[in-house]
Amino acid sequence: MNKNNQSRVVKIKQSEHILTIKLKTEGNGLGVLKTLIVILLIAAQFAVLALSYFYFAGLFSSYLTFSIVATLITCIYVLSSDYHGQAKATWILFLLLSFGFGYIIFLLSDKKISFGRSQKKYKNIFNQTEKLKNQTDNISHMPEEIKTSCNYLYNVAKFPASTQTKSTYFPSGTSLFDSIIEDLEKAKSFIFIEFFIISNGKLLNKILKILQEKAAAGVMIKIIYDDMGSHGTLKRKTKKQIKKAGIELQEFNRLLPVFNIALNLRDHRKIVIIDGKIAYTGGTNLADEYVNEKRMHGYWKDEGIKIEGPAVDNLTLAFLEQWKFLTHQDLDFSTFLNRAEKFETNGVVVPFVSGPNYQFSIAQNIYASEISNAKEKLYIMTPYFVPDETITNLIINKARSGVDVRIVLPDVADKKFVYIVSRNNAEKLIASGVKLYTMTHSFVHSKVIFTENSCIVGSINMDLRSFNQQFESAVFTNQKQTMKQVLDDFEYAFSRSTQITSQNMNRRSRSFRALAGLFNIISPFM
Repeated sequence: MNKNNQSRVVKIKQSEHILTIKLKTEGNGLGVLKTLIVILLIAAQFAVLALSYFYFAGLFSSYLTFSIVATLITCIYVLSSDYHGQAKATWILFLLLSFGFGYIIFLLSDKKISFGRSQKKYKNIFNQTEKLKNQTDNISHMPEEIKTSCNYLYNVAKFPASTQTKSTYFPSGTSLFDSIIEDLEKAKSFIFIEFFIISNGKLLNKILKILQEKAAAGVMIKIIYDDMGSHGTLKRKTKKQIKKAGIELQEFNRLLPVFNIALNLRDHRKIVIIDGKIAYTGGTNLADEYVNEKRMHGYWKDEGIKIEGPAVDNLTLAFLEQWKFLTHQDLDFSTFLNRAEKFETNGVVVPFVSGPNYQFSIAQNIYASEISNAKEKLYIMTPYFVPDETITNLIINKARSGVDVRIVLPDVADKKFVYIVSRNNAEKLIASGVKLYTMTHSFVHSKVIFTENSCIVGSINMDLRSFNQQFESAVFTNQKQTMKQVLDDFEYAFSRSTQITSQNMNRRSRSFRALAGLFNIISPFM
């Protein structure tokens, strides 16, 4: 056997559950090389700015005065901007430390400059599609907290609530993709796919075989992938194979070796739409580790949700808006809408997306609304816990008011720096009554918030990147069957986790806390 492809397999039996742990022993050198080249070239641009400052400062004493004034004006602009508190603090610290040229970097980084043209393009697209968006179904009989969240999602971005759409929750990537594959095989008209990561492997091979057959049968197939998320994982040969099959493939925000804050704006959505009748979203990407075919960080715990009914149009339009932004194709969006069957249900479903292309931070605000509405239970499952002070204070106040607040984090880290910050942030909440769990031998990648009233399932991490810099997708619902499925998943996670208490919590050294504080400062960019 080739040593590069060897892996050791260990089986751990837990009651009737068997975990098969495959230790990863292979990598993609080209992806790492591309990343290093981009980082080095961006670092070189920083170095040129710094050297230019010292050069001009030596030639012109007046440049020192100009730098002081420019830095002061930039700091005032940051403080008066609509950046959240932590981002303001980070930028002020950076401007002070990089005195003389930091204001230049800020100007290059300001979204109004780096993303301004893109925002105008998105706004034009939204204006074109607004007339295609349905009205919210009659939700007057719903509890007030449900109506509040539904009204918010409709008022800020025209995501209508549907009472005629059914939903199904999947507690693992394996069960999610089993259902996706089954429905892909039934596709007759079109398939839309949008993922942060698409990676070569057994899962992609299986799906690609179905897509090739469907494309040959005349099914329209469009795929969007994020260039940063998929670099080094989706081979050039595979891209050619996909296009050769007649499948349209489009990258989002190409990774270029030029310093621009827009490089940090990534398409983190996970969406599959089939014939306008069925849609999926969740935390899983299209890669083997998400179905535990390949083990990278212990057992990979993930989730997803399927919707069937008129609410599918919310995600169909969101995909088409993104596609038009990337390709400028003139498509008759109406031909892809109003195709789904209507169902009798006992609750509401609102699929929605968020991102820097919207005026408001939809992801953060709907999470804040969900937390605020909790009266008995507030359960959070997330791989990263780096919220701002608003979300943190809401969680603390809920715990102090007697709400059963529980947070499930990974036991195994995928990004060490972010994990240090997440654990440090979560452990601070224990003193306020929050119960913290880490799922044993597992990397928890699920992104779920559950209360006794409703739940949100999707791709949104509990961190500042998801709230402010990434394009995300999720579903808000209060349907009883789905709520029961989500609650069962949390109960399973609790039973397979270690509760972190003040007694068994690792005592952190001052140096560790200082390091965690430093990472927390730069967390908006991690």
